[in-house]
Amino acid sequence: MTAISVERAARLLSDLVAMRTVNPMGRPYASADPVEREAVEYIADLFRPYPVQVQRLDPSPIHQSLVITVEGRASGPYTLLESHIDTAPADDWPDVAFVPRVRDGRLYGRGACDAKGSLVAMIMAVEELLAAGERPPLPVALLAAADEEYGQSGIRQFADLNWPLRQAVIGEPTRLRPILKHKGVVRWDITVHGRSAHSSQPELGCDAIAGAMRVMARLEEHQRRLRERFVSRLMTGPTITVTMIRGGRTRNSVADECTLSVDYRMLPGMSPGESRQELISSLGELGLELSHGEVQLMAPPMATAEEDPFAQAALQICRRVTGRSQMAFAGAPYLTDGAWVADRASTIVLGPGGIENAHAVDEYIEIEEVARAARIYYELLMNETYPVSP
Repeated sequence: MTAISVERAARLLSDLVAMRTVNPMGRPYASADPVEREAVEYIADLFRPYPVQVQRLDPSPIHQSLVITVEGRASGPYTLLESHIDTAPADDWPDVAFVPRVRDGRLYGRGACDAKGSLVAMIMAVEELLAAGERPPLPVALLAAADEEYGQSGIRQFADLNWPLRQAVIGEPTRLRPILKHKGVVRWDITVHGRSAHSSQPELGCDAIAGAMRVMARLEEHQRRLRERFVSRLMTGPTITVTMIRGGRTRNSVADECTLSVDYRMLPGMSPGESRQELISSLGELGLELSHGEVQLMAPPMATAEEDPFAQAALQICRRVTGRSQMAFAGAPYLTDGAWVADRASTIVLGPGGIENAHAVDEYIEIEEVARAARIYYELLMNETYPVSP
């Protein structure tokens, strides 16, 4: 293979990590260019020598995706390779987060693992077949997606375009083990309303923080009951996590308001909308004055059958390339862009790196694993999983 090498993986990944494609995550964003623009232009330039179609998509004024399409021996549907360009913030290590460093076979930097390593591997896999003048059985769409870390607007816009898809590989750090199932999520704010009073006479008020503590206790109880009802062999049960708390106005006043930000993860077979409403009804039994904010993100779980021919082919390829003959399918507690295409294509989540390094200080990925991922992606693109007419 000519386009796939450890050296090329290190060079491409270093270039992309140095680009600050940081998702503002709902915070103010001052730049005139979309978050992903620099990386989009860089990737488009990589494919300029080849006979491909290049399309930029703008899911919002501050985000931009890129789609590279390659003709196949058949006219359709497509094999989708998708990984996201944006990264989580690096507020706790900004001095070196975007200075790619290679040490002991690892490349360090924000986004190296989540998920620019997968993106680089997908780029090399597509370059490999183009450089050899090969035509895959099915046409290929390589999607470098925007805004995965916050609103998933990139993959949602792509899904709304209704591209005909047969199979999809979503790049996330899985240690090159195919993931077939992952949780869905719904996020929103719950505000407890109270009544202010001087803290020397708290009985004259209604403490919203105390009410919020009762809400948190009910969330824990509701989670326990859910875990008795919903069980998965491949992942942990449903979770309801309070990720932020805001409340109180001064040190000497009873809090008249307290807001909890909730992250609710559900298993395949659970509806995010129905699950949220069930929880809201349970909280209503507490007798507190509550209001529920707009949903920040709602995405379904993903579930692909173990018998799926594309999934089976992926497992065999991963076993051969990695040398891990006993590798099995896995599930994941996190959400991926795969949630938005799994209803129309055989979908797996697969990529280099470990999720334990994602969003962490000194995030890193093993460069050799990026090259192995590229070989796996290439074989998946060229695999004759389905009968295809020439």
